[in-house]
Amino acid sequence: MRRILQVTSIALLTIFFLGLFLWKSNLRDVWRIMLSANLLWLASAFLVNWLALIFRTIRWRVLLGGPKPPGFYPTFFANTTGYMLSTVLPIRAGDVARPALLARRTNVRFSEALGTVLTERILDLFSILGIFIWFCVLRWNSFPNNAGVVHGGAIGCTVVLALLILLLVSLYFFGGAVRRLHGTLGRILPKRFREPWMKFFDAFARTLSITERPGDFFTVIFATAAVWVCLTAQYSLVFIAMHHPLPYDATFFISGVTTIGVAIPTPGGVGGFHKLCQWALTSFYGFDIDSSVALALLMHLVGTVPVVATGVTLFAREGLRWRDLRREAEDVAGDTPPQS
Repeated sequence: MRRILQVTSIALLTIFFLGLFLWKSNLRDVWRIMLSANLLWLASAFLVNWLALIFRTIRWRVLLGGPKPPGFYPTFFANTTGYMLSTVLPIRAGDVARPALLARRTNVRFSEALGTVLTERILDLFSILGIFIWFCVLRWNSFPNNAGVVHGGAIGCTVVLALLILLLVSLYFFGGAVRRLHGTLGRILPKRFREPWMKFFDAFARTLSITERPGDFFTVIFATAAVWVCLTAQYSLVFIAMHHPLPYDATFFISGVTTIGVAIPTPGGVGGFHKLCQWALTSFYGFDIDSSVALALLMHLVGTVPVVATGVTLFAREGLRWRDLRREAEDVAGDTPPQS
């Protein structure tokens, strides 16, 4: 019954947002607008999105590895398959699948890999908050009809960014006290989850030591910057392909807004991504309904097809099935050593 209710609620939420997104649009005109896209620029957008997977893999290997990082292919396979799952499923299933797949193919333990996934999420959160704040400062007075959104967004993101910095500084300088507090909070968990909970925390805290290795630290910063250059440039290329070029900083705003849409628990962000993207295009940049629908659809395709296609290809190459993935995740959930 719980599964039925979950699936039903997700389906209704998806239908609701898709209905809002397509409301008052003429699908024939939307299709005509999409067909007018420049295929060369559109292909460039797909390629740039795929390059983000390469930079994500480089970053993850450095966070995982120390002197002996895992091989590029098993890391790329686990990384891409995990992002593929997160793209098509309504929950962040890939965040658990990635370390599970890696732990079965390398000497990296599951809890250590899972801790680095949280580090990656924090790096990406820093990035999206940073570029959104930059946009708000740059365009502080550019949208008088939506000044509240710009000003409020800047203030809210600054507060969240300050809290994140406070958390990381506390972990770095007062790690023991924070760990004891974390252990106290962990007591509310069932006994069998407490040890994995602390292993996860310790693995995350250890990644902060990367600041003591300047070469690795700057590689992670460079790879993170490259990831977000790719994720924003893909949208800029879609605008050019659709003959509606916008200032590059518009992609900072749209990336921030659509991140909220992707967080809505629908499969692959369908509905939530599209509606919030449409709202940004119509409210801030004067697009009509049909053009905004066409652009939102293409932007979503560009952001998902390279990840899904690569993930499915690697999944098939390894000869895996969905139940195999579930079994692998269950096998390493207890942090068992990888099997040959």
